[in-house]
Parts: sequence; structure tokens; C-alpha cells
Amino acid sequence: MVINVGVLEHLLKLYKTQNDYLCQWVKHRNEYLEALLAVEAPPNLQKCSICNGDRTYRCLGCFSQPLFCTQCCRKQHYTLPFHCIKQWTGTFFEDSSLCLAGMVLHLGHHGQPCPSGAPEGMVPHANSVPLPVDDTEWRTDEPDDVPPFRWVPQGGNHLTLVDVTDIHLFRVRYCVCPTSQPFHMQFLESELLSATIDQPNTAFSFSVLNDFICNDLECGTSASNYYNKL
Repeated sequence: MVINVGVLEHLLKLYKTQNDYLCQWVKHRNEYLEALLAVEAPPNLQKCSICNGDRTYRCLGCFSQPLFCTQCCRKQHYTLPFHCIKQWTGTFFEDSSLCLAGMVLHLGHHGQPCPSGAPEGMVPHANSVPLPVDDTEWRTDEPDDVPPFRWVPQGGNHLTLVDVTDIHLFRVRYCVCPTSQPFHMQFLESELLSATIDQPNTAFSFSVLNDFICNDLECGTSASNYYNKL
């Protein structure tokens, strides 16, 4: 039997072992490390990707992790409330949250404020009694090992939203139009399941509920273990 040497060499080139793939990676190891370190530093053009203003926040959920000023960060995430962000401190990017950036979650109008909403500084709560909002006061009695973006806002008018990306804290404004649904139904219309009916303070995204079902069926993950993972 005659073996074509050229065909044999071609076949050998197509077949690669795990060691071959590792050897390929080693050649580019330093390039990969430099690229990963560059992600943690601000780009040379330190401007907001929308308005060219001063960059303050980096979004980890948006493609290519763009930089935003505070105003653009809020506007870009009205319909993307579950994204995680970091804030530039002058030397590094520190974990932060959209709530700390001043974003408020609006229900009933595709992320926009309700045209029939309460006056500025007031938030209708589950009992339909407006509660005052203090956008600057945050609880200071948290343990020292709890970072600021995990602090719970004072006043009892915040909302805890559980998603696959994280456990988020938000100030929420409901739709108060004459034809508006009850607050727990407004959550459902936004694909959020309220933990309670009469006084909704915690809600779960449909994404996290579906993900938990998959983990439970395929991996046997308990609810407590899944929550601890989040």
C-alpha cells in the first residue's frame, strides 16, 4: 500500500493533543495577562462613551464594559436594572451599584417615571401612603466588612431585587395612574415576582426563578445553597 506523505502530514497537523493546545496557549500567555490587567485600568481616553463627559462608572453587564458619567449611567440602565457597575476611585475601579449612582426603578411605564406620579421626593408605598425619600442617607450601622453598595437605604422604601447577576437594592416608584394595577401586579408585568402581596419589599426576576429550577433539577441545589451562591 502506497502512503502519500503529504496527505499523512496534513492529517497529523489536523490531529492535536491536549498538550499541543497548551503549548499554543503558553506562547500567548503574557499577552493574555496584559490584556486582562488592561481591563482593570481606565482606557487612555478617559471619557464617557455617550456624552464624552468625565467617566465615573464602568458597567460589567454592557458589552465591552463601557465607561459612563453618572447621568448617562442612569439613562442607559433604566431598562437594564440588573447590571453590575464599578466606580473609579482615582486609582482603581471599586464595586458599586446603580442605586448608589442615584438610579430609581420605575414600574408601569417601561422604565420611565409615571406621568401621574407623586411629587419629587415622595414614593407611594404598598399602603398607598406616600413616604418621604432621602436620597443621601444610608445606614451607617452596617458591619465594617459590608461594602457601601450593600448597605440598606434608610426609610423602609427600598426594594430588594434578586437576580442571577446579584442581589440588588433599589429605590422604587410605582405607577399611580387611575388605571394602574396593584403594586404586586406591576411587578408581575415587569417579569418580577413579589415575595408578598400587600407590602412588596422583595421581588425575584423570572430569570433567577428559571435558573433555580434548572439548578434544582440538574444539580439538586437547595434553595438556601442557591441563595448563598448569589
